[in-house]
Amino acid sequence: MGEVVMKKKVFDDYDYESFYNQSFHEQTGELLNDGVKSLRGVAYTTATIKAGNQLEVEIYPSFKKEIPEMMRRFKQKKSRESSEQQKNLNDRNAKKKLIRLVHENFYTGDYWCTLTFKEEPQDLETAEKLSKNFFRRINRVRKKKGLENAKYVYVIEEGTTGTERFHLHLIMDNGLTKEEVESKWKLGSSTIRTLNYYKEENFIGICKYMMKDEETYKRTASRLKGKRRWGSSKGNLVLPKPSKNRTKMSKRKVMDMVLNQDSIGEKLEQDYPMYQFKEVEIRYSDWNGLFYIYARMQSKKLRRRVSERTSRT
Repeated sequence: MGEVVMKKKVFDDYDYESFYNQSFHEQTGELLNDGVKSLRGVAYTTATIKAGNQLEVEIYPSFKKEIPEMMRRFKQKKSRESSEQQKNLNDRNAKKKLIRLVHENFYTGDYWCTLTFKEEPQDLETAEKLSKNFFRRINRVRKKKGLENAKYVYVIEEGTTGTERFHLHLIMDNGLTKEEVESKWKLGSSTIRTLNYYKEENFIGICKYMMKDEETYKRTASRLKGKRRWGSSKGNLVLPKPSKNRTKMSKRKVMDMVLNQDSIGEKLEQDYPMYQFKEVEIRYSDWNGLFYIYARMQSKKLRRRVSERTSRT
C-alpha cells in the first residue's frame, strides 16, 4: 500500500467578517507597514460564493491552528463593541444574504412587484396575514396549471412620512402572467415590472432598495419605528454556500492586491475569466495586521431558467 498523506489542518472557521472590521482606507501608512510583516503560520483562504450570475470572492487570513490568545482577545473585543458596530455588521450580512438568495433563485424575466392596500390593515400582523392569503391564491392557480408553488421573497413596510400606509415589495418568479398575478391581489393597486439582470445591475439595485438604510427608514417610517416584516416562499429557495480554496492566494499575492488596488479587478478577471469585475472592499484588523478582501463579479454569460416556460415581458 502506498504512503498515506495526511492533510494539514487549517483553522479558517471563525467570524472573519467581524474580526476584520476596519476600512482599509482609515489606516495610516505606518499601520500598513506593520500589516506587511504578518504573523508566522498565516495563510489566506479564498471562499467563493456563486449565486446565479454573480460570483463573490472573499479572501481572508487562515492559520495552521486555532490561536487561543487571538480568539480570547477577539471575544473580549467583541464584547466591548458598541451595539451600533454590531448592528452595522448584521445589516451588511443581511444584505449579502438577500442578494445571494435573489441572484440564485430568480432570473431575467421574473417580477418585481409593489402591492398596496386600499383599506389600511390595522397592524403589521394583519398586513402579513393578508399577504399570505394572496400567496395561497397564487399557488392555487399555479397548481391548476401544473406548476410548482411560486418562489418569492418579500418585505412589508410602511410608507415614508406623509404616506404612512402599508405596502408589499415582492420578487416573484414568472410562472403566471402579470395579469394573473394582479388579478389575485384584490386588495389595492399593483405595479409589476420585469426584472432584467444586466440592465444597470437591476437585481442589485432592487435588493438594496428592499434593504433600506435602517436609520433613514426609522426616521421616515416613524409609526412603526422602522419595523418591517420579511418573508419568503418555503422549501423551494436555495441559499448558496461558500466553496473554500486554501492554496489559491499566497500572502504575497494578497499584499500585492492590497498595495495595488487599481489592478485588483484585472487580477481577479485573470483568475476567473468567465466573470467581469464589479466592485471590491478591503478591511483590516488593527490587532493582527491582516486583511480581508471582498470582491463581487458578474458572469459574462446570461443564465437562463431551463425547466420553466420562456420568460414573459
